[in-house]
Amino acid sequence: MIKKHTYYLVISDLIIFLIMAYFILTWGVMGGYDPIFHMGRIHTLATNIASGHFPNPIGFEYIKGLGYGVGFFYGNFFLYPFALLNTIGISRYTCYVLFILCSLIAAIVAINCAVHKLFHQDWATIISAPLYLSSYYYINVIFLRAAAGEMLAFAIVPWAFLDLFKVVNGEQHYWYLIAVTFALLLVAHVLSFLILVGTASLLAVINIPQFRKQPQILGNLCKSALLFGGLTMVFLLPFIEQYTAQKYISTTMNPGENIYSIVSDVLYLHQIFDLRQIIALNGILILILFILAIVFNAYQIKVYHSSNRIINQASFIVLLLSIFLISPLALRVLVKIFRPIVLLQVITRINIVILPLCIFIISVAVGQMINSLSNYQILLVAALIFVLAVITVTSPIKQNIAAMQPRRAQVPDAYNISRGEYEPQDFFNYDMSHQFKVNIAFLERHEGYQVLTNNHHQATIKLKPKSSKTVIMLPRLYYRGYQVWQGTHRLPVTKRNGLVAVKLSSHFSKQPLTISYHQTLLAKIGWVISIISLGILITGHLFKHKFIR
Repeated sequence: MIKKHTYYLVISDLIIFLIMAYFILTWGVMGGYDPIFHMGRIHTLATNIASGHFPNPIGFEYIKGLGYGVGFFYGNFFLYPFALLNTIGISRYTCYVLFILCSLIAAIVAINCAVHKLFHQDWATIISAPLYLSSYYYINVIFLRAAAGEMLAFAIVPWAFLDLFKVVNGEQHYWYLIAVTFALLLVAHVLSFLILVGTASLLAVINIPQFRKQPQILGNLCKSALLFGGLTMVFLLPFIEQYTAQKYISTTMNPGENIYSIVSDVLYLHQIFDLRQIIALNGILILILFILAIVFNAYQIKVYHSSNRIINQASFIVLLLSIFLISPLALRVLVKIFRPIVLLQVITRINIVILPLCIFIISVAVGQMINSLSNYQILLVAALIFVLAVITVTSPIKQNIAAMQPRRAQVPDAYNISRGEYEPQDFFNYDMSHQFKVNIAFLERHEGYQVLTNNHHQATIKLKPKSSKTVIMLPRLYYRGYQVWQGTHRLPVTKRNGLVAVKLSSHFSKQPLTISYHQTLLAKIGWVISIISLGILITGHLFKHKFIR
C-alpha cells in the first residue's frame, strides 16, 4: 500500500472506531443477560487469580455461591488480561468496556488485513472497516447484546477466511495459521467455531477439483486439523469430560415451549421466501451494495472474461447460506435434515461468516470502481464513509440505544447465567421445586451440617450431632474433579440433584468434611498435549523454512 493510501486507511478506520467508541463511552453498556454474565466471568477470574487459584474453571461466585463450571464451556483465554485489570482495582464494568473497545480495534485490523492480503487493492482495504462495523448485526452485537463471544468471533473469522482461501489457492505456508485461528475461535465462541467449521467444510467441497490437481492442499488441511487438535486439547478434553458427566439445561427451545428456538419465529410462515430478515440483518445499504457487487462481478466475467476465484467462491457460499435466512421453508427442511443446527438457537448467527464474506465481495467491487475513476477517488471514498457514518449513527446505533435505555446495566450484584446455558438440569429442577431458594443456608438446614469455611479453594462442613442422613448433598454443583476428604481419608463422590454428594458409612466419624476441586487426569493430559503442540508450533515458526513445507 502506498504511503498516501495508508493515511487514508488510518483516517477511515479512526472515523468508524471513534463513532462506535463515543456511543459506548457516553451511553455505556446496555442491560441484558450477556453483559451481566460476561462481567461476572471477568470478576470470577479476577477473584480466582487473587486467591492464587489457577487454573480454576469454577466460577466460585455463581449459582448463589455453589460454583458454576463456566470455564469448562466458555474459553477464558481472551478475558484474562481484563481479569488482571480487575484484580488491581479497576471495576469489572470498566474492564468490560475496555474489552469491547479492544474487540472493535481487533475487528478493524482483522478485516483490513484479510482484504489487503487476499486482494491487494488499496481502496478495497480502505473502505472495508467502515463497511464491516456499520453492519446492523455487528452494531446489535455491540450495543444491544454486548455479546463477548461474537465480538471476538468477528475479530477472528476474517483471519480464518484469509488462511483458508490462501491454502486452497495454493499458498501452503498458511496451513499452520488455519490451526491457530480455528483454535482461537474455539476458545472465544464455540457456536461461531461450529459455524465456521461448517463453512470451511463447504469450501472444501467446492474445491475438490483443486484438491485432485494439488493433493498437497488436502494434506496441509489435514496437518492443520492435527495441529488444531493438539493446541485445543487443554479446552476440548475438559469440555467433553464435563459435558458427558450429566445433563444440562437445553437452550435450543424457548422456556415453556416444545418448539426449537431456531424455527419458532417461522414455524407458521408458509411462504417460500421472506425478505424481511435478510434486509434487517446487515442493513439495506450493505444489501444494495452486495447486489451491485454481484452484478458488477457478473459483468466483469461476461464482458472482460475476468474473474476472481476467491470472490466467486465467497459469493456462492453467501448466496447458499442466505437461502436459510430468506426462506422459512428451507430453514424447516434444514432442521429436519440436520438436527444439530438447532444448537445455534437463532439462524441469524450464521451472519458470523456471511458478513465477512460480504465485505470481501463489496470491498473488491467498490474498490475497483473507485480505482477506475482516478479524478474522483478521494471524493467517492469520503462520500461513502460519510454515508456509512450517518446511517450508522442515525439508524442502528440510536435504535439499539432507544431499545435498551430503560434497562441500562449497572455493575451487577448477581452472577447471572446467560439463558441458563450449561446449568445442570437436575439442579435446576431441584432449585425450581424449592422456589429457587436453594443456597448454602438452605443446604445447611436441609442436610444437617454447618459450613465452617467456603472460599475459592475449598468448602469445609461439620455435621450436626443429630444428623441421621446416609447421603448428604454438599455446597458445590457437581463436576468431575471434586474430591471430598475427611482428615486423611478420601470419600467416594457421587451426585444428587446436580450437587456433589457423599454417602456416609455406619462407621462415619464426625470429623469435618473438606470439598475441593482438582484437575482430572484427562484435564492434565490436555495440558500436556497442548503445551507440546504449542512448543512444536513455536519451534517450527523459528525454523519456518522447514516447518511450512
